[in-house]
Amino acid sequence: MLIISDRVGVCNASGDEKMTHYPVDTAGRPVPLPVHTGAYFSQALGREQPYSYLLPHDYDPERAYPALVLLHGLNSDYQGWTNYTRIARYVAAYDLVVACPDGGAGWYTNAADGGERREDDITQDFVRHLQATFSLVPSGRGWGIGGLSMGGYGAIKIALKHPHLFPVAVSHSGAFEKMLGSAHPIFGDPEADRSLRYGENPFRLIEQALCGLPTDRPRLHIDCGTEDSLLTSNRRFVDHLNFVGYPYTYHELPGRHTWPYWDRAFKTRLPELARNLGASAKSPKAR
Repeated sequence: MLIISDRVGVCNASGDEKMTHYPVDTAGRPVPLPVHTGAYFSQALGREQPYSYLLPHDYDPERAYPALVLLHGLNSDYQGWTNYTRIARYVAAYDLVVACPDGGAGWYTNAADGGERREDDITQDFVRHLQATFSLVPSGRGWGIGGLSMGGYGAIKIALKHPHLFPVAVSHSGAFEKMLGSAHPIFGDPEADRSLRYGENPFRLIEQALCGLPTDRPRLHIDCGTEDSLLTSNRRFVDHLNFVGYPYTYHELPGRHTWPYWDRAFKTRLPELARNLGASAKSPKAR
């Protein structure tokens, strides 16, 4: 595995790490975090964009928190993660800020026709808004990006292209090969837009990352359900990682291309992801 030596903890104003606690319900489980919604103006899209977010129960603006940006899949929106999974309960056990932007059906990519610039929206406008709005550690240290299906592709692709923002990425059931097919409203024509497709292809981006500095190679975590229609595609991507020698973790878990799978997958990967981000694990608050 690729080791990132900087450990990013949740710190108070003096820089000292601080142990915190989470409230529990009558069953001893973490009380879910409240789901908040907000909006920001996207220069890339020329309009206001909504998002949802989770803050620790004891969020303190005098402390700096790691951040996780979670991307939704096709036919979903910025409320998908919070509406259809229990991430609000799972994340409550960590000092971590989670934000879920709206990606529409844009594949988190700057469209070939010059229309919507979905990648710029995330990496420029949304990141800048989060930095200005919440008390977060500097991007490039304790920031991660994750997603499911279309969002899994987006998370891996964006981290590979912008490791200075996101040194950690996680994909659940990633759709890694959409740009390899026929004409597409985002990826354009296979011939006329070959250059763009090349630049959005995670198989090629992996090779480019290996040509750069080790510090510019994000840590990648990948999983897929054993009954998912994208399992073969995920295995091809992992085979390519093995072939070129790029470090990663990969898990196959029981499940299909459904929210119940993504709920379990997120819960399973969260402890390792939190460690990568330096998000301190909390202890239960005494009742």
